[in-house]
Amino acid sequence: MTPDVYDEDPPSLWGREQVELSVYARRIGLRDLGPGDPAERLRALHRAHVGAIPFDNLDLVADVPVGLGPAEILRKLSGPRGGCCHEHNLLFGCVLEHLGYRVDRIAARVRLGGEGPRPRTHMALRVRHGPHTWLCDVGFGVRGFFEPLPLHNGATSHQHGQTFRIRALSPPSWSVEVHQEDHWTALYDFTLEPRPPVDFVVAHHFLATHPRSMLRRAPLLQLTTPETRLHLRGLDLLEIQAGEQHTRRMTRTSLEADLARFGIRLSPDRLIDLTRRLFPPPGGGGRDAVTRLDVRSAGASADQDRPGKVSRLPTVAHGGPDIRELERLRFGDLDRAVGQLGGGPRHHVADLSGGEP
Repeated sequence: MTPDVYDEDPPSLWGREQVELSVYARRIGLRDLGPGDPAERLRALHRAHVGAIPFDNLDLVADVPVGLGPAEILRKLSGPRGGCCHEHNLLFGCVLEHLGYRVDRIAARVRLGGEGPRPRTHMALRVRHGPHTWLCDVGFGVRGFFEPLPLHNGATSHQHGQTFRIRALSPPSWSVEVHQEDHWTALYDFTLEPRPPVDFVVAHHFLATHPRSMLRRAPLLQLTTPETRLHLRGLDLLEIQAGEQHTRRMTRTSLEADLARFGIRLSPDRLIDLTRRLFPPPGGGGRDAVTRLDVRSAGASADQDRPGKVSRLPTVAHGGPDIRELERLRFGDLDRAVGQLGGGPRHHVADLSGGEP
């Protein structure tokens, strides 16, 4: 077999056949995904995806279930909407497999300069074609890289005013770093061990339901183009263009137009609900997403490390499948099994059946 032919898991393990390439190509603004130099085509795809589809956690903020089936992800991201790291990289990995690349889904610990143990909740991609290997990540959001990084120790890449590098740590760990303010800051650490679908179902379940998950705290939006970086954290909107930074506060009246700058359109009902959550009436209280959050410090990692009682992940309900059963299931069958986690609709966040959330 050639290096570009799957010789281990069948492609359907990740559901690549559910992705319509023509729909994806229209969404990222490329007319042709056909044959070409593999390295240049990969760079073009990575740039186009990052520049067209935003990082978007609005569903998690609003407690809206998010499915991880490839067809469902493509429908949502063509909404037009964005998604979180698992949605972005699951979809991108399926597209690359369609085009003949070998793709390993790998798990990473987000650092962003922080110290101490972190869970492996982020997904990135190791992509191979012939003798070449790259790290791809179209779903990191803020400070993420615009083009693939060559995956070997010491590799650096200068992209639109930022320099990134890959560094081998103590085996088997690696790190991807960004150079800023005269020093290197670790974005995340990772290993090259290919992960099965169930690992990301569990990571996604944690990010979408745990009360201290950063992605549930408040809106986090990011869109990167060659000219501009747009970033929304809580209610603070940051725009970086030609090296100049401009910040302002998002308001109730600017919400819809600000979302449109990221290429995000919500239905009238969803827009009303998000407005209520972000700008609750005085004394509103209740369980609205942002009434339980401090949007001024959304995304601050320090809060994740506060001492206190730590909530546990829900265990498998009595009579439900054990982890060995989960590992045997393919991606499209996990909705039945994951539905046993947490014991209620609020925790059923990985409906992979392809239906609307």
